[in-house]
Amino acid sequence: MMSEARRMHPAATIFNFIAMIKDVLIPAVIGSFALIRNIDAASWVWVLVILGLLLVMIGSSFLSWYRFTYRIEGEELRIESGIFIRKKRYISKNRIQSIDLTAGVIHRIFGLVKVEVQTAGSDNSAEAGLKAVSRKEGEVLREALKRDKAEVADETGESSGIEEPKAIAQRTIGLKRLLLAATTSGGIGVFLSLFAVVGSQINQIIPDGFFMNVYNWAIHLSIVILLFFVLLVCVGVWLMAIAGTLLRYSFFTIRKYKEELFITRGLLEKKQVTVPLNRIQGIRIQENIFRQPLGYAAVYAEVAGGALDKNDDFSIALFPLLKRTEIKSFVQEYLPGFQIEDKWGHLPTRSARRFILRSIIPVVVIAAPILYFFPFYSWMALIIIAAAAVLGYLRFRDAGFIINEKQLSFRSRMLNRETIVVDRKRIQSLSASDHWFQRRKSLQTVYFSIASHSGVGKSFLVKDMENKDAEAIRNWYSFHSN
Repeated sequence: MMSEARRMHPAATIFNFIAMIKDVLIPAVIGSFALIRNIDAASWVWVLVILGLLLVMIGSSFLSWYRFTYRIEGEELRIESGIFIRKKRYISKNRIQSIDLTAGVIHRIFGLVKVEVQTAGSDNSAEAGLKAVSRKEGEVLREALKRDKAEVADETGESSGIEEPKAIAQRTIGLKRLLLAATTSGGIGVFLSLFAVVGSQINQIIPDGFFMNVYNWAIHLSIVILLFFVLLVCVGVWLMAIAGTLLRYSFFTIRKYKEELFITRGLLEKKQVTVPLNRIQGIRIQENIFRQPLGYAAVYAEVAGGALDKNDDFSIALFPLLKRTEIKSFVQEYLPGFQIEDKWGHLPTRSARRFILRSIIPVVVIAAPILYFFPFYSWMALIIIAAAAVLGYLRFRDAGFIINEKQLSFRSRMLNRETIVVDRKRIQSLSASDHWFQRRKSLQTVYFSIASHSGVGKSFLVKDMENKDAEAIRNWYSFHSN
C-alpha cells in the first residue's frame, strides 16, 4: 500500500547521473581547459582524474536513488532522502495545489513518468518531485494525494471500488489547427534571444578582427544580397519556432472535471498538468501580429501558486489556438465564472499622440547614428520610424477596459495584443498614477495586480486613460472592497 516506504524506479539513477554531469563534470572539465593546455606531458593524469570523478558520480547516483523513499501516511506525503545526512520532508494534502506528470524521452523508453508536486508556497521549482516512477504508480499517487481519506489501487492493481471521475468537457487540438498554431506562433523572439546569448559566449573564442573582416565584407555587398541573408536567417528562425511549437503542443487535450482542469500535451516530452479551478486568478487572451489578422488567439490561465508552465511566464495555456468567435463559448464551458464581453471603453483621442511618441522616440535614438554614418541607407531608417508610428497608433486603438459588477477587463498591446479578464475578488491591489505630462492632458495610468508564482503580484495596466474613467474604476474597486 502507499503507506509503506517505496523507492523510485532504478532508472532514477540515470537521471541523477545526468544531473551530476550537468552540474559537476561539465563545469569541472571546462574550468580545467587552461591547465590541460599547459600540462601536455601529464595529460594522462587528467584522464584518470575524470575517470575517477565519473566513478564517484555513478556511485553517488546509485546511493541517492537507494536512500530516497516516499510514502503517504495519514494526510501527508512523506519523503526521506540524503546519503549521509537524512532529510525528511512532510507535505500535507491540504497544501497541495496540483500533481503534474511529465514523461521525457528516457521516461517513455522505460514506461515511466516524473511526478512534480506543487503547493501554494512553491516557487519556480516543485515542492517535491519523484524523478522516475512507473506510469501506473504515478497515477495512483496522484489520485491518493487528491482524495481525502480515500483508498486507491495498490501496486498489485486491486481497486478500492472508487470510480474514476468522468470529464465534464473535453477538447483536443486537430492537426490543421496545430499546424496553423505552429506557423503563426510568436516563438521567433525566443530563438532570437537564444542566438544573442550564444553569440555573447562565442565572442570570447572568436579570433580578433573577425567581426571587422565580416563587416568589411558585408559593406561591399549589394543591398539585395544583404536582404537575402537577412531573409534566410528569418526563415531559419521561423522554421525552428514551428518545430518548437509542434513539439510542445502535439496531442494537446484539455479536460474539465468538477474542481480542476487536466491538460495533456507534448510530443517528445509528454506533460500532464492539473490546474485547480480555485487557483485561477484570471484569463489572458493573446493575439500576436500573425494571428490577429486571421482572427485567432491563444487562451491562457493566470494561476496562483507554483510555476506550472515556466515557458508561458507562469501562465498555463488553456488552448494554444482558438478562433475569436470560439473564445466566448470555450470560456463558458471550461471557466463559467468568467465572462468575455465586447463593449470596450476606449481611450480619448488626445492619448493617441502620446502612444505614437512613445513608440517613435526609442527608434529615432537608435536610427540617428545610422542616418549620420550611412546616409545612403537613410530610407531604411525612415521606413522603420514609420512602422514604429503605426505600431504606436495600434497600441492606442487597441487599449481599452470593461468593468461590470464582478469583473474587470483590460486590453493593451506591446507587439501582441493581450486581454486580461479578472474577477474583482482576485485583484490584490488597484491604483492609478499620473505625471506632469499626463496631468496637462487630464490622463492617468491605471494598473492592478493579481497573485502569481509564490504569491508575488503580476501586474497589468492601461496607460493614458481619461480621468473620469480611471476614477470610475477606482471607485468600483474601493466600493466593493469596503
